[in-house]
Amino acid sequence: TTRVKSSWTVYDKNAPDRLVYPWPHGGMSYSYDLGGNFLGGDLENQFFLAECKKYTHKNQGGAFDKFLAQSYVTLRQHPYLADHFLWITWHPFRINSWNGLHSEDAIRTAVVQERDRLFGSGVSEDDARAQIDESIVSDLATRIWIVVLSDRQETLVISNDDRAELMKIRIKQEGQ
Repeated sequence: TTRVKSSWTVYDKNAPDRLVYPWPHGGMSYSYDLGGNFLGGDLENQFFLAECKKYTHKNQGGAFDKFLAQSYVTLRQHPYLADHFLWITWHPFRINSWNGLHSEDAIRTAVVQERDRLFGSGVSEDDARAQIDESIVSDLATRIWIVVLSDRQETLVISNDDRAELMKIRIKQEGQ
């Protein structure tokens, strides 16, 4: 893309420092597949963390809920680490509730589902709900992106030659 200045994957040499984080309880960690920062326009230098699921089926709701919960933890523990949290998939899911996938209610539900990892073993659903920071829920709901791709979109990607020309123009403009 011409909108990403730099990016890294969980498989890159230094990526674990940027993409792997501990759950608050239980001794486990979670990770994102991608991270990076945007280039240009209103997104200039804003950071993102992304989870990519090249699924060919609609059964990804549970993984999405975990993503919401881990993004809640990331925003709570590292509020300046990511401006955006992207869920990138190749198959739509939860079609009947699509418009509410990243609503505040959906985030609260995901946090309660992962309550042992967030608040400790044995915490009841009611106690977990009481411990949720509503300001983080509200903020996170505005930072979630859901991107649905298609293999055929690869034919629409800018060519390397054209990307190089754009980069030359940007470099010249920055030097002026």
